[in-house]
Formats: sequence, structure tokens, C-alpha cells
Amino acid sequence: MRRRRDGMMTRSGARANTLALRVAALCAAALPGCAHTEEEVRMQTALPEPMVFAVAPILNFSGEFSLDPVKAADLLASELTFVNGATVLPVSRVVAVLTAQGKTQIESPEHAVRVADAVGADGIIVAGVTEFEAYTPILGVAVQLYLTPGVDPRSVRQVSTSRMMAPIEFTSATAPVSQAQATYNGNHEYVADLIKQYAAARDEELLMGWRQYLKVQTLFIRFCWHDALNRLLAQYPGTESVAADVGQTENPS
Repeated sequence: MRRRRDGMMTRSGARANTLALRVAALCAAALPGCAHTEEEVRMQTALPEPMVFAVAPILNFSGEFSLDPVKAADLLASELTFVNGATVLPVSRVVAVLTAQGKTQIESPEHAVRVADAVGADGIIVAGVTEFEAYTPILGVAVQLYLTPGVDPRSVRQVSTSRMMAPIEFTSATAPVSQAQATYNGNHEYVADLIKQYAAARDEELLMGWRQYLKVQTLFIRFCWHDALNRLLAQYPGTESVAADVGQTENPS
């Protein structure tokens, strides 16, 4: 738990403490009947200090209108709960703030930071879907992390705005502290190998085994968010990761 030099608890430390039981209950409800313990399926990524995250509704650049931005964000938030040190606020909290503003999505980096601050988060993840084919399956994603002013910027390596990914490129002086982009094609052997690793620690009792992640849309999307989050957080200063595949390839398509 983080504390200031005067011994007082930081904002993120207090939030992490008060929300821990709620998040634990959400995780337990999200994994009924799993053959493995929660510890076994946690991401092989650990944040340097506890953080409270918000997740924004997904930005859809794919042209596929069947993709639900809020449901896709819920899946992303669910996978984020398996990061050691992360406390994740419900996506509905972000939706409520956006609705009060008369908006449905994040419109700029400054807007992202304001929304994160409004819901009491240390940072907010803004993700976009750049390509989506449900039956192949193919999913292209771009993910960025923005921090609120309450998080010490001296401990963060910011990414230059000139290197921001085109799908979520805003004209702004505010830059994401980390970002990742990848396209996952279920027909490619590299992606299949990653899915096997992901599935091995989870649903070993599925009728079709790891191939179920290529057949069920929500399972495939979960896998993609899991890998994209590992890539995103691997860039965060001080983050520990022992996953050999994390950050090795910018686009595994």
C-alpha cells in the first residue's frame, strides 16, 4: 500500500483497500466452475504499486456494428482484474459519467483523464477495435493507458504524442503512459499457440478444449484483451512480467 512521506495513505492506496472485497467478489462470480484457482489464472504481470483502473467503452473503428462497446469493455475490465496490484472499477461507473456529460465515448486524452478522475481512478484504459470478423475469428485492438493528475508523473515514462497509434490518435499535449496494438487472427499458428497457453490455465473441461476459444466470440475476445493488456502493462515503468511472449511482437497477425 502506498504512503506519502508524512505517513498518510495515498489516494490509490485508500481506494485499493476499500474496493478489495468488492473486486474479489466480482472475480469469484465471473469464474463459476473453473477447474483452476484464481491464482493460477492471474496474469503473469505485477504492477509496481497498487492502482485503481477505470475502463472506457470501446471505440469501434472496425465498421462492424454488431460489436457492443460496453460489453466489450466489460470483458476487458474482467481480464484486467487478474493483474496483480490492479483494482478495477465497473465499466458502468464510466458509462454513468459519460451519460451525464451527454457523451457515449472518450473524445480526447484530456477527456479520458477527466473521466478517470471523476470516477476516482488512478488511470483509465482506452481501447479501440480496429478490425473485427466474428467467424474467422479476427480481432484487431489498440489499447492505451492514461493517468490522472493524482498519480506521480515522475514515476512514469510517457509516450510521445507523435508515436500515438493512428486509430486513437488525438491532437493533444496529453500522452498515454503506455500503449499496445495487435491483430489476432485465429487462423494463424502463432495466435493458436497463445490461445493454448491461455486456455491451459482455465477451462480444461470445455468440450472442445482450447479450440472453444476460436468458436465462442466472447472467449476469443477475452483472450485478445488478456494478451493486449500484458503487452500494454509490460511498458509501464516498474512492471514485472515473466511471460516470455509479452511485448516480443507488436502485431501477432
